[in-house]
Amino acid sequence: MKEAGGTITELVKRRFGLWREVVRAGDFVRGSVVMLRRPCTYRGCRLCREGKKHPATYLSLKEKGRTTLVYLPKRLVEEAKRWVGEWRRLDELLREMSRTNVEVLRLLAKRVSKPKGGR
Repeated sequence: MKEAGGTITELVKRRFGLWREVVRAGDFVRGSVVMLRRPCTYRGCRLCREGKKHPATYLSLKEKGRTTLVYLPKRLVEEAKRWVGEWRRLDELLREMSRTNVEVLRLLAKRVSKPKGGR
């Protein structure tokens, strides 16, 4: 049975390829790396006295509907960016897998709903 999305065999092969990519994924985190400027806690800080703030990098993520910030030391910023990028790649892979599964279900539904015996 051939449809716009392909045959069931082609779709299952595509889905299997997507699963292989998901399984090979590295570390990931759902969030964003953001830089904020904040005052420090040092009372004699010249920058803070002048109204300037210190840059600091954070991982921003949602937990139970609230935004949470996790401080990232400079040496972890690039790694955190890679993890966020890997999450986005995995998210797109899973979306593609879902679209493929919808096509498989459409083809299966056509097979199941065909009348038997030519009636």
